Amino acid sequence: MSNPRRSRIKATIGIGASVLIAGLAAWVLYRTFQRISLAEVVDNMRRVPIEALLAAAACAFGALFMLSLYEILVVRYVKHNIGKARPMITALITFPLGHAVGQAMLSAGALRFRMYAPIGFTAMEVGATALLCNLPFALGFGLLFDIALVSGADALAPLFRISSAWLLALGCVGLAKDVGYLVFIWLRKAPIRLGGWEVPVPTMRLTLLQLLIGVVDVVLVSSVLYLLLPESAGLDYLPFLAIYLASFLVGILSHVPAGLGVLESMLLVLLPEVPPAELLASVLLYRVIYEILPLLLSVSLWGAYELIAPDGARMRLTRPMTVLRSIARARAQRRRSSGADRPTIDSSE
Repeated sequence: MSNPRRSRIKATIGIGASVLIAGLAAWVLYRTFQRISLAEVVDNMRRVPIEALLAAAACAFGALFMLSLYEILVVRYVKHNIGKARPMITALITFPLGHAVGQAMLSAGALRFRMYAPIGFTAMEVGATALLCNLPFALGFGLLFDIALVSGADALAPLFRISSAWLLALGCVGLAKDVGYLVFIWLRKAPIRLGGWEVPVPTMRLTLLQLLIGVVDVVLVSSVLYLLLPESAGLDYLPFLAIYLASFLVGILSHVPAGLGVLESMLLVLLPEVPPAELLASVLLYRVIYEILPLLLSVSLWGAYELIAPDGARMRLTRPMTVLRSIARARAQRRRSSGADRPTIDSSE
C-alpha cells in the first residue's frame, strides 16, 4: 500500500474515531439533561464553599506559574539565556491557549514560533522547545496513572467495569514502561532521528526534572476538580486521579478542544453514584477556574504584547522596516560574536 493511501486511511480512521467519541459524549450529556435541569446545576454551583473555590484557583494558577518557570529553563537549555520575561510571558500565553484550542504541540508550537523567531530561534529550536515543554505533562500523566491503577485497583474495578487483576496488570506494565524510558535516557547518547530532523536526547538530570514538574502539574490540575467535588463522591484521591486521567485521555483522543463535553460525559459514566447535577456543577466550575480564567489572562497578555513589544504587531504594521533592521542588527551582532565570517540577512524575514 502506498504511503499517501496509508496516510489517507489513517486520517479517515482518526476522524471517524473522533466523531464517534464526540457523538457518544453528546448522547450521554443529552440523556443526562433529560433527567436534570440547568437550574439545578447552577444552584449546585452556588453551594460550593468559597474556601474550595479559592483553593482550586490557587492550584490552577500555581500549575501555570510553575510551567512558566520551567519554560525559562527549557529556553536556556535549547538556545541561551535570553532573560526571564519573554519565556515566562510565552508560557502564560501558550499553555492556556494550546489547551483551549487543542492539538497543543501544533497550536502552542505556532505561538512559540511567533514569540521566539524574532530573537533568532530557528524552526528546529522552536520545535525542540515545544517538545520539551510538553514532555513533563506526558511523563507525569503516565507515571501517576500507572501508580493510581496499581494502588487503587480494587476500588477502581467496579467503576471501570474491569477486574482488579487486569487493572493491576495494566498498571504494572505502565510502570515498566516508565522505568524503561528512564533506562533509555540513561543509555542513549546519540540524537534521535525523526525524518530529516535530529532531536537531542535530554540529559538524565533534565528528564528527572521533567518528571518532577509533570507530577506536580498533574497533581495540581487534578486537585482543581477534586477540591470542587461534592461530598457524595466519597472518593480517595488516587482512585479519583485514575478516573480523572482516564477521562482526560479520552478527551485528548477525541481531538475536541479542551475535551469539551467528553470529560463531562466520561465522569458521568465513571461516577454513577454522584448526582449528575452536583457532578456537572463541579466540572463547570473546574472549567471556569482551570480553563476560562487562564485563557482570559493568556489572551490579555498576548494582546498587550502585540501592542507594546518592539516586535509586536502594532510596531510591525507602523514601522515594519525599523523592526526588520533591528532584528537584522541583532542577528548580525550574534554572528560576529560567535566568529561567523559575514552575517547575512534572510530576505524572507
